[in-house]
Amino acid sequence: MRFPSTRFLTMNVKFTGMAIAAAIAAALALAYWPAPDGGAPDAATSAPGAPAGRSLESYLSIDASPVADAAPMPVTLAQQLARLAASGKPEDAYAAYNLLDDCISFEKERRLPGLEFELGREMTAQEKAAQQQLCAGLTQRQREERLGYLATAARAGVPGAATIFLSEGPFGDRSALRNRPDDPLVQAWKRQAIAQLTAQADEAELTSVSTLMMAYLRDGEVVQKDAPQAYGYLLALRQVYDDILAPGVTNPYQDEYWHWLQAELTPEQQAAASARAQAIVAKYRQHAGRAAHG
Repeated sequence: MRFPSTRFLTMNVKFTGMAIAAAIAAALALAYWPAPDGGAPDAATSAPGAPAGRSLESYLSIDASPVADAAPMPVTLAQQLARLAASGKPEDAYAAYNLLDDCISFEKERRLPGLEFELGREMTAQEKAAQQQLCAGLTQRQREERLGYLATAARAGVPGAATIFLSEGPFGDRSALRNRPDDPLVQAWKRQAIAQLTAQADEAELTSVSTLMMAYLRDGEVVQKDAPQAYGYLLALRQVYDDILAPGVTNPYQDEYWHWLQAELTPEQQAAASARAQAIVAKYRQHAGRAAHG
């Protein structure tokens, strides 16, 4: 069993919607869960319930007030971060993390894979120039503050943030999971990461449900294999996607792909997993304004 790379997972968190998430989910059983010392995520996509995707235009116009008959002055990265921080909103903390993460990604690749995925095309020269202008003032202090913004968002339950928090690794160092597994700080980070994901999964935040399902499918450096947990999250995803997929679209979580997982469980474990799934599905339908059923 292999799982999605960190880059693929984080792209799924920042920009895609339900339909795209469903389309890629069928590959979960064959994909790869990231090695803990892999590179930091470069870009990401949006999971169900996540804030709307960002654009380069929005980067340069946050709170900008154009003067009549004059071109608006671009808002600098520092100004945007200051305004986001001043709001005190966890969603704005997540936006600040994303601004900085995108600048770090652009600095390395001279492009934003996540934005190109959202647009369905490569960035134009003008868009790259705008991104370059935005990120030119990136400082070391801002780099260091980046994970603090993410932690704030994850603690507050901003959709998608808990999954990115996990993918970043302890304090931004995934190698610590392998090199310092007994470090009390690393142990505390792991407990925090799983607690955040579990709380969000219980609220039917689908990115967290999917992340935990994949994590519990095998022994790893954050959690040990727990087939009943994995199956409970799988059942929840199966029922939710039955609700949201268009007629005729194959549900990637159906038994055709996952019967082997059910076979590992006792009848009692299957019943407990089903009860957990029903609670998550009921919460999802409540959020979606639908009546619970079957």
